[in-house]
Amino acid sequence: MVKVLIVGATGFLGNMIAKEAVKKRHEVTALVSSESQSKKKEIVQGLKDVGVRIVTGHLESPIDLLADLLKTHHTVVSAVNGPALLLQLNLVEAAKKAANPTLQFIPSEFSAFGAVGEESAPLLYGAKAQVRKALEANRIRYTYIVAYGLASYWANGLGELGQRNRVPPAPTGQNKVSYYGSGRTKFCINLEQDVVAYTVRALGCGHVINKQLHIRPKLNQLSQHDLIYIWEDKIFRQLCIGNRLARQPISEAELDAQIADAKDDIKRTHLQLQKSFTISGTLTPMGIHDYEATTLYPEDHHYTPIAKYMNDLIHDFKSQLSEE
Repeated sequence: MVKVLIVGATGFLGNMIAKEAVKKRHEVTALVSSESQSKKKEIVQGLKDVGVRIVTGHLESPIDLLADLLKTHHTVVSAVNGPALLLQLNLVEAAKKAANPTLQFIPSEFSAFGAVGEESAPLLYGAKAQVRKALEANRIRYTYIVAYGLASYWANGLGELGQRNRVPPAPTGQNKVSYYGSGRTKFCINLEQDVVAYTVRALGCGHVINKQLHIRPKLNQLSQHDLIYIWEDKIFRQLCIGNRLARQPISEAELDAQIADAKDDIKRTHLQLQKSFTISGTLTPMGIHDYEATTLYPEDHHYTPIAKYMNDLIHDFKSQLSEE
């Protein structure tokens, strides 16, 4: 049993991590601001209902308050995003002050950053890099979760970012799907539930202290063409629709021009991530001391292949057809 403090437990991944940790019989505390407790009452109540202890506070709370919390926990997991990424530096400072020699710090990464580096998306990964540097400079025990791409962001768009929670289009000559470069560059995407499960498995695990834990299962290493073919095949086998999607190629030069022309930081980051995944690829060599989750924990959790996940998308597709 690990005493774990979770920051960002009212967010998407943080909420899932908190609930999964309780299921695995860990003692879970969530640091939740009074504002979030007011605006997200149902989410907070849901945490309480499963046994999560709520402590009022946030990343800008006094360092002493944060340090006192870290003194009494084995692991802290941060699942914040956006502007709050840099506020994790306050949590690092609190960990330094707490001087808890057994503390494990899991910062908010859950991306491909540990595989592709800061330069691929500086605005997003720059903040994560600063947190890493602070942890390592202060010799705070860490575990970095390299989750690559999340399925609802990448699989739903058949490898095109920005289609989260949408159903891929019906295979017809009129419906087009964009692919980047050759469309054959391999990248890795994982179900959110699997990322959460392996993160919780890493709580208190000595193997991954001061290491990167890559979630890189072989069956989830796919290209855009792989995803498109899987979708078309499933549509044909299950619905007897034998048409193909029209392919729209976008070259690296065209994507670079879009990145250069992007006026909005979020749009630019979005396009940089697209290039990182579908043109450069995310399957860079792992560090010699890194671990791969499905190899390290082969019996603890059985991940869902993306091809199987797409069966759920077929179900959603059928529902849309019945409504039309």
